[in-house]
Amino acid sequence: MEKIVKKGLSILLITGVAAGCASNQDPKPQAGGNVKPITLTMWAGTGFKDIEGYESKNYGDWEKQKAQEFQKLHPNVTVKVESVPFSDIEQKVNVAVAGNNPPDILYDNIPIRISKHARKDVLIELDDVVKDDKADWKEAFLNMGTINGKLYALPLGSVPQVVFLNKTIFEKKGVTVPKDRSWTWNEMKDALKKVADKNTYGIAYFAKNEQADQLMVSNVLAAGAQWANKDITEYTVNSSEGVEALSFMLSLQEEGLVAPGTATMDVNGNFELFKQGKLAILNHTSPVYGDLEAGKKNGAVDPSVEAFGIIPVVKEGVTPRITVTGENGYAIFKQDDPEKKKMAVEFVKFLTQPENIKAINKATYGISARKSGTYEITNKDAAEVFEQLNKLEIVDLGKNKAYFSTLRQKFYPEMQAAFLKAKSPKQALDDFVKNANELAAKK
Repeated sequence: MEKIVKKGLSILLITGVAAGCASNQDPKPQAGGNVKPITLTMWAGTGFKDIEGYESKNYGDWEKQKAQEFQKLHPNVTVKVESVPFSDIEQKVNVAVAGNNPPDILYDNIPIRISKHARKDVLIELDDVVKDDKADWKEAFLNMGTINGKLYALPLGSVPQVVFLNKTIFEKKGVTVPKDRSWTWNEMKDALKKVADKNTYGIAYFAKNEQADQLMVSNVLAAGAQWANKDITEYTVNSSEGVEALSFMLSLQEEGLVAPGTATMDVNGNFELFKQGKLAILNHTSPVYGDLEAGKKNGAVDPSVEAFGIIPVVKEGVTPRITVTGENGYAIFKQDDPEKKKMAVEFVKFLTQPENIKAINKATYGISARKSGTYEITNKDAAEVFEQLNKLEIVDLGKNKAYFSTLRQKFYPEMQAAFLKAKSPKQALDDFVKNANELAAKK
């Protein structure tokens, strides 16, 4: 998986846009006649907004407008789109599947959640969506949606981890940001001591829930620990290196360099502090660039905030690695009506046209799933940090394991316990690894 995803990351083109393929041609409206009405339901996770060329300030706006475009081409089809927060979508879909009433089309995370439904045999295969232009799809991304040798989900792209500094805060304090886009633990700690004060937090960690937990994992791996063995059959993050990394995070907390409330802080709260100009260092992902640009236009971001991206901060002598997330895409639940199935496939094919893939990834600073969906990064800071990110190894967290959703529920409570000092760093990681290995051992 590591090599596969890394290949997908390296394909991102910093300049130039690949030529579109034949599937880019505008489809013609469906001919009139005596056709029965068809209604499709789509539940869309909150993956993107502010898409170029669309009035899409809210999650779900783009999908609803694309549904209207599709309906003009197919007047007998009605597409009902519901935007569902990623924090709620897993439970909502699980309940619907259990009640035999799922949506027709789902946009969600593929390796963590959609793969579970594929294993339950409640999704249709999507070979018909890609058969005409399969060569235009990057193999790494098709592999993400392939479960047990069959294509059940179509990803749009993915987003890499980025550490963001608020350059304005550092400059005001006379602290130089790293021109080579990298820092060691000691360099970061020295800088934090100079910028953190009663009005500014140094860095924030978050362990309220499983959302964006790959960022916390990345910090735990910063002293050289391995998440698991090569084939993800045994978890090893409780090594001395893992304990050292978690201990380092706690030492920053003890010195007053971490925003308070890690156990109750979520990734959104973390970002809000940064947007308000109250946080010097933000652990997040590449879509932050787009969110900050949009936020400055609508007043959601303090005008003083200036993002400066760097690669993950690690212990001296350790080679940086990155985690990726946002491997989101489309799946279609099984249909009894062949005409409804046909239209669901056509709508997903419509949504995954190269120009749409390009627009979505441009808005999120993501890695496009289609070769002809690549784009030029016009943000100078983002272009420079992506150049460095492209060189790094990507950590395989085993997201495609059937038990991974359960595994995530075991991780963040241990982080809470460590930051609340209810457990030592070693005990917290030992307890997590015990639970993780029990899950891995189940067949």
